[in-house]
Amino acid sequence: MTDTRIDTDIVVAGGGLAGLAMTARLAVAGYTTLCVDAGDRPGVETARNDRRTTAILMSGIETLRKTGAWDVMAAEAQSMMGLRILDCGGRTADIREDVLFEAAEIGDGPFGWNVENGKGRLALADRIDALSRAELINGAKVIRSMVRRDAVFVSLSNGVSVRAKLLIGADGRNSFVRKMAGINHREHVFAQKIIACRVQHSETHHGISTEMHHVGGPLTFAPLPGNMSGVVWMSANRDADRLISLDDEGFRSELMTASQGVAGEITHAGNRAVWPSSICVAHALTAPRVALVAEAAHAFPPIGAQGFNTSLRDVETLASLAEQTDDPGAPDLLRQYARKRMPDIIARTVGVDLLNRSVLSSVRLVRDLRRAGLGVLGRTAPAKRFAMRVGMGG
Repeated sequence: MTDTRIDTDIVVAGGGLAGLAMTARLAVAGYTTLCVDAGDRPGVETARNDRRTTAILMSGIETLRKTGAWDVMAAEAQSMMGLRILDCGGRTADIREDVLFEAAEIGDGPFGWNVENGKGRLALADRIDALSRAELINGAKVIRSMVRRDAVFVSLSNGVSVRAKLLIGADGRNSFVRKMAGINHREHVFAQKIIACRVQHSETHHGISTEMHHVGGPLTFAPLPGNMSGVVWMSANRDADRLISLDDEGFRSELMTASQGVAGEITHAGNRAVWPSSICVAHALTAPRVALVAEAAHAFPPIGAQGFNTSLRDVETLASLAEQTDDPGAPDLLRQYARKRMPDIIARTVGVDLLNRSVLSSVRLVRDLRRAGLGVLGRTAPAKRFAMRVGMGG
């Protein structure tokens, strides 16, 4: 990067999955879009080392198709044909309720696809390189911004100055863009940690994602190609710290016990990642010439595949509105974006918060009510189909 001054339509701060998808989607919509990320450019090695996986529902797949990156991502993704929820919140950790939500109950195709985060970021970064209106700058971050009536002036840590019509914060739950814009947020940190890894197992998953609701947090097996799954295990802090301290064999043994054989014999589990569990929502989604998307706007624990799919609805809503105007930072456009997205964000944040608190609860009545609700839902076909459509973003 040799230019010290850049003129562009839109600056996206943050090069995670959502920020890269936002950049590519806006470029396809006809806007020159610059994505700035402090980290290294996604590569083959970083893709291999990223242990996280993300379930992307069909509405999100359509957004990724529009970016032009989905065909590459799909080559190494796994279709999700169902979601199995197991309640293990009784006096013992035994399975006491087992409900399967099958995609065939509401349509002909899958619920969506499970993607390895690193490979998804690499596919999006490569797509941005191929788009004439998109650019990705790594190793730099937004350090300052100044808003004028028809433009926002952004300073980067590498000395580059950018003039744009809109600054988008896709820079995570500790968003600097959100802070600069003077937007407050509410955050609650749970007494939980999240452990992620990839495992090999003996049983075929048949494209079914399995979510086990243990006391202390859910244990999820998200299907990957072959006899592999991405594991997300949420546990109370003390239990999570103990699990992280184990060697690979000790962790595999603990995972076998907790999973109760739902994936068969777990033959390998290693390279764990861990981070705290929290929920965060911004008080507003916009400020003059600024919009927040993804975890800069909302972040919650990985339950029910809601996190990234809510982010992709932000991406699609903002891009679709921008396609209808020549000024992506116009006040009316930003008002429409906030009006369309905030109700959905609040509803899904509250839903995930309540479900996680019910799983965390040590009160047996709360756990029994959750089990009863799951059982009724599983036996009532109309309610079951409605729940699936809501979960899919309908």
